[in-house]
Amino acid sequence: MDERNKQIAYKVISIMYFLTIFAMQGIVLYRQFALGQELADFEDIAIIMTINSLFLISALLYFGAIPIRKLKVKSVIFIYLAFVLLGSLFTYFKYNVFQSPGLSFKQLFDKLIIVFTIIGLLMGFWILLSYMGKRRIDKELE
Repeated sequence: MDERNKQIAYKVISIMYFLTIFAMQGIVLYRQFALGQELADFEDIAIIMTINSLFLISALLYFGAIPIRKLKVKSVIFIYLAFVLLGSLFTYFKYNVFQSPGLSFKQLFDKLIIVFTIIGLLMGFWILLSYMGKRRIDKELE
């Protein structure tokens, strides 16, 4: 395959990959809200999607598909806070809106501490992978 054919193949593969992820998300939402199934009924799909998404972001950062060479500290903090806000809202709605008894304030706060910690660890891991990917690309260019 020449370079042009590889680029076309990569584009098709990436489009099909994202369509698969969106279809799996649609199936999870349909099963949860339309069919009223419990999380245990489709937990395997949710785990696969989560791990797959984390590996996708990690690979994109490491191989340089997401260029963050000029990302400033303010931007990293903003991205972290945006993820924390989304995670906090998701956690609140999951436990206090979609479940009947809901959580007490202390239980919700404990869950939010987990959200803050996991997002911080993921951001740190992604920054490390991005740095390692930048070094790898710089070595290849030399």
